Amino acid sequence: MTLLALALLVKAVLVTLTIIEFGAAPDPLTALGRAWDQWDARHYVYLATHGYEAAGDARNLIAFFPLYPALISAVSAVGLPARTAALLISNVAGVVAAILLYEIARVDGRERAAWRAAAFFTVFPTAYFLLVGYTEALFCALTFGSVLAARHRRWLWAGLLGGLASAARLTGLALLPFLVVELLAAGRALRSLWQRVVPPLLVALGFVTYLLTNLLVLGDPLAFVTVQREHWSHSFAAPWLGLEGAVRSLSWRVPWEKLTVGGGEIAGGVAAYLATALSWLRLRPADAVYATVVTVLVTFLPFWLSIPRYLLGMYPLFLLAGRITRQWLYLPLVGLSFVALIVFGLAFGRGYWAF
Repeated sequence: MTLLALALLVKAVLVTLTIIEFGAAPDPLTALGRAWDQWDARHYVYLATHGYEAAGDARNLIAFFPLYPALISAVSAVGLPARTAALLISNVAGVVAAILLYEIARVDGRERAAWRAAAFFTVFPTAYFLLVGYTEALFCALTFGSVLAARHRRWLWAGLLGGLASAARLTGLALLPFLVVELLAAGRALRSLWQRVVPPLLVALGFVTYLLTNLLVLGDPLAFVTVQREHWSHSFAAPWLGLEGAVRSLSWRVPWEKLTVGGGEIAGGVAAYLATALSWLRLRPADAVYATVVTVLVTFLPFWLSIPRYLLGMYPLFLLAGRITRQWLYLPLVGLSFVALIVFGLAFGRGYWAF
């Protein structure tokens, strides 16, 4: 109950400050929708209301995975505006994700360590994406649900939830090697061959739905590769190229972007690699494999962007944070994270780039 109260308190604070900052006309919900209808949130609502398109600028939206806009469309079918449906999905999924993370941490640790892990997730500097119309909350809920199911050896659920996660974001594919390692660790406890084969296949199947979307819309299952490279500046590259670009940008970007596009991405990349290294030392092999794959997917790019946001799905990072027992270290970490959450959340509402 205290975790739920914390999650609701964070939401209440950010909602209240957003309404104070931007006003509540014509009504609070609409005002919030307008303030948070920034950047990718607009793209997801567009996809939910118009679908994918094969020509024009809308063609580039094939870079966005299909599950979240499909859910927005389904929820809005009951009469809600698409923007409201997107916010509803994210806010519910964000709370569910925090609870699931708590349960994951409780499997291997103590109650206090589990609470610390989930609390840090709730006040993480980019946790405002658990409120706005982005995929982060949905992805985290599905990913953490898959991990928890694997912990309890409910393999079919682990595969099903993992498949949905990989239909929501590319990083969902990290659950495939995660499940393979977990299945190998289970060893003789597996009762049949299907338990070894089906869960990873379900994760792969989720990604296949995205490939089929590409095929149906643009006639090529790998069309997103070209779109990502030509329009979104995303292609496979050595991680030091992205790091070098972020460091160089500190010399010419405007002050706010020095913090977000420059310093923020550097800090996010360092945190990803540090969490991965510590995962190999302190956590289960499957957790370390997941962290490694996610880190590769978000840093092996020529242009580092949004890494602090992607860290929300890096559950090993929060498991490690939960194991910090020294209050003099954990409490300032949480306090600074909460301050950053408010600052970045309000900046996002003003249309500034905030990961």
